[in-house]
Amino acid sequence: MHSPLFRTTCNSRRAPSGLPVVAFTLVGLILSGCSTMWDRVREQERMFALDSARTQTDRGQCASALRSLDRAEARIDLGPYAREATLSRQRCYEKIGEQEVATAHRQMIDDFYTDKPMALPEPDGSSVFRVKALSSDAFERPPSWLEIPSPRYTPYAQRSKIVGRVVIAFDLNKNGRPQRIRVLEMSHPLLASWAIEAVASAKPSKEQKGPNLLMPGGRFVTTFVFEWHWAKEEPTSEFDF
Repeated sequence: MHSPLFRTTCNSRRAPSGLPVVAFTLVGLILSGCSTMWDRVREQERMFALDSARTQTDRGQCASALRSLDRAEARIDLGPYAREATLSRQRCYEKIGEQEVATAHRQMIDDFYTDKPMALPEPDGSSVFRVKALSSDAFERPPSWLEIPSPRYTPYAQRSKIVGRVVIAFDLNKNGRPQRIRVLEMSHPLLASWAIEAVASAKPSKEQKGPNLLMPGGRFVTTFVFEWHWAKEEPTSEFDF
């Protein structure tokens, strides 16, 4: 949610039909300047979060570091920090005992940040990164009894216009919980991290009784679409699993 100050001073409004062109232009310039001001404020907050994430990770304060990373990565053009942030998340998930999530982030580094050039988002957010040499025939839809929650999607990331699709592969252990989680496609590493968290927390529905009737070695794939109508200037849709 925007703060009351943002809504009051920076809300875009349609000019009345009788408003002179000069006045309409002036209103546009004011709104543009207001937007620029808030972009600078958000970037300053992000840089503070980036410094905090580095310090907290080094000190082993991983719960706080992960919260800071959510803001530190909330920028389309992350540059080399994309790899650093993914490494920091891996370390922190390992420390707090989220081993499947940590392993998935280590796999992300191998898949997207080992070869040159590194997988860096384009400034306009148009980048799509895919794991190569994988056939779609190797995957199945997740079983209907597996409940995968919606991923996190913070207002800070929405206002930074971070949108796109994340495709996740995984298999299930004997208890019906996801393992061997791997990102096959992503538009931004922050969205990939949230999608990994969602898949890792999936579990069988309460209605599921008895043993899970799964073929040995079964591999599943699910898709998350992060959209926000203010970021894309079009109506938003629900997550597509």
